[in-house]
Amino acid sequence: MTVTDNTLCPSKSEINAAKQRISKLLHRTPLLSSNALSQRIGNEVWLKAENFQKTGSFKPRGVFNKMLQLKENERENGVITASAGNNGQAVAYAAAHENMPGYVVMPKNANQSKVAAVRDYGATAILHGNLWDDAYAHSLLLAKERSLTYFHPFKDRDIIAGQGTIGLEILEEIPDVNTVLVPIGGGGLIAGISTTLKLFNPTIRVIGVEPEGSANFKTSHETGNPVDLKSVSTLADGLATQQTDEELFRIIEANVDNFVTVSDDAMLSAIKFLLERTKLLSEVSGAATTAALLSGAAQLPPGTKTVAVISGGNFDVSGKLALKM
Repeated sequence: MTVTDNTLCPSKSEINAAKQRISKLLHRTPLLSSNALSQRIGNEVWLKAENFQKTGSFKPRGVFNKMLQLKENERENGVITASAGNNGQAVAYAAAHENMPGYVVMPKNANQSKVAAVRDYGATAILHGNLWDDAYAHSLLLAKERSLTYFHPFKDRDIIAGQGTIGLEILEEIPDVNTVLVPIGGGGLIAGISTTLKLFNPTIRVIGVEPEGSANFKTSHETGNPVDLKSVSTLADGLATQQTDEELFRIIEANVDNFVTVSDDAMLSAIKFLLERTKLLSEVSGAATTAALLSGAAQLPPGTKTVAVISGGNFDVSGKLALKM
């Protein structure tokens, strides 16, 4: 099924245009084959290493696609977003590149290395609340008060089209891919990738991976309607969201074939596996797809050509999580 009447769902031409627009500014990240992972699960596996992207995650794809289309009056006062870290870094980096003021509202418990990175890129980091949802509500107030152009991290057609360029790169390098695993936080990444894959090859299977403690899209899929969680609990800060956007839910429900969950321990184990066996450093959120493969949650049939998206590598090596590893 293809969603055609959704204002957030980009077309083929929009996704192709996004690729052309951002290609000179951002990396084409590698698709790395992993013998260790392939042998462990009995299928061919490639890792889409978005941890090698500018700012250490996939986020600049959507941010630059939107920012490069802003009108002069939208650039004037600057841009603002809410972020657990990676989206904030992307907005800060892109705003500096385009000589605009940037503001990022982040939860008070945000990864300190990500807060520092936002400030190092030249943006103003504002700490508010305990979850992304709290930071988001505050950022909307600031945007109105200061007449700032708002960059929603996932509920934006241009942002989703930019994230969809990952799907184009996968198809160009592995046209006969069978299954693609994508982590789910707010939903923009998987909406972009799944829309792209299904537009170009509807037979490709897309699996969404969420933390056990923040599985709002899996829960929504099981009930058939968007569900907001009463609380979330996960070490994967980039995937920790309580609310399920209805429009994004419709796109994801149409294009994603299965939803699985992984524990925090499984993601930490996946980080160690990736570092030891593939020499890739992933953050907790980025390791969700590898965790789904290693734990067996993905349940792939034999002979499946699989791509796991490593969404980011901004791991705080000096923080509390590093002590648990």
